[in-house]
Amino acid sequence: MGADVAVDGDTTRLVTSGYTCDLLSEVIAKAAPGSAWATIQTHVNVIAVAAMVGISVVIVCEGRTCESDVVERAAKEHLTILYSKDSAYVVSGKLYVLGLR
Repeated sequence: MGADVAVDGDTTRLVTSGYTCDLLSEVIAKAAPGSAWATIQTHVNVIAVAAMVGISVVIVCEGRTCESDVVERAAKEHLTILYSKDSAYVVSGKLYVLGLR
């Protein structure tokens, strides 16, 4: 993926699909448990949504980073966060190449 690890969460969580979206309500409605979620959102609600849905990894795109409170919350939830300089579109393509649909 060429991404940096911001939070090394539960590495036993399987990643079974990919999802790209910045609208939290859409993620709640449509992302599958086990997803790798590509987004530009960086606020603490991202972690709450990821935990509620059962997302395995959040990939923060476009070179954005999370504030320390978000990183701390992700660590408490054992949620992995990756930082990518790529756009969500490019990250989605990389997930597709890796076999995630």
